[in-house]
Amino acid sequence: MNVVVVRYGEIGTKSRRTRRWFENILINNIREALVSEGMEFKEVTAKHGRVLVRMNGAEKAVETLTRVFGIVSLSPAMEIDATLEKINRTALKLFRRKKREMNLKKPRFRVTVKRITKEFPMKSPEIQAKVGEYILENEESEVDLRDYDIEVGVEIMEGRAYVFVDKVRAWGGLPVGTQGKVVALLSGGIDSPVAAFLMMKRGVEIIPVHIYMGEKTLDKVRKIWNRLKRYHYGGKADLIVVKPGEREKVLQKLRELKREKYTCVFCKYMMVKHAGEIARKFGAKGIVMGDSLGQVASQTLDNMYIVSQATDLPIYRPLVGLDKEEIVDIARRIGTFELSILPEDECSFIPAHPIIRGSWEEFRKLYREIFGKEPK
Repeated sequence: MNVVVVRYGEIGTKSRRTRRWFENILINNIREALVSEGMEFKEVTAKHGRVLVRMNGAEKAVETLTRVFGIVSLSPAMEIDATLEKINRTALKLFRRKKREMNLKKPRFRVTVKRITKEFPMKSPEIQAKVGEYILENEESEVDLRDYDIEVGVEIMEGRAYVFVDKVRAWGGLPVGTQGKVVALLSGGIDSPVAAFLMMKRGVEIIPVHIYMGEKTLDKVRKIWNRLKRYHYGGKADLIVVKPGEREKVLQKLRELKREKYTCVFCKYMMVKHAGEIARKFGAKGIVMGDSLGQVASQTLDNMYIVSQATDLPIYRPLVGLDKEEIVDIARRIGTFELSILPEDECSFIPAHPIIRGSWEEFRKLYREIFGKEPK
């Protein structure tokens, strides 16, 4: 294979000028992905709603490119002159190769042709019939348009044909770097990496921040971020670690006031406060958290409201409507789940009975008692 045919989705709905801007960022992210994996390529160009990655051994780039957001599907293909004779020969060659890979004696197949530009003299259904007929004449097989084992694809544009037998789904979304930056709080659990991932998928560059709890947890978070970076082509940030100096003071005062039940709310409030300061420093447009409504005591509407008062910046919670099973499924698919369940430092601050429906007025009163000033 000498080219990867890359297809995008939402980018194609943009105006011509905006689409070109998105395409350029997607092209840069594709190049970055290939370079980061040590893969040599000849060129990456956009043409007629496709991105063409010309390289030898194009199939080896497929797994890497499925992790570049903005790509909906891709096919390692043979790029040839658009003549019926060459299309037939190439289609048969790839069909035979796929037949051997699948160990099939008489595979069912169909041919799908798309003329992206219309200079080829035959219409798509005619080409499909001719290619299918050629395969039937030269290889034991049968046509089945619905229940097929192999699909031979042909895309034609500007005098060139792209012939393939694999169409690999990717994550879709928008290229990282098209939607600005946000700070993502990474705790080391299952949820926060998934939240960061979903924001990346929508084209956001992530600035990862971890509030220090201990070396074991920090080591785990570093591993998680290294895994997430494999989807972050177009983003540059390294993990930022914050060691909060006020934690012991807050906990001690809450004990004295016999309000330990507010511990988790205060911890999250202070996390967001630190994240907001970092966001302003880097020009980020908000904070991402892995909250799922009602999952734990600090993630009720009342408590999330209190935590949100720690900053004037928007707080994005992409998991808020997902069940735990849905979150775990995504974590498994992106490779963070096994890292998230590694051992970590135990949090010794969690109270026996954390508050479920915290009061903003009571929180303000406690904050004044601890810090001698109003929140924020």
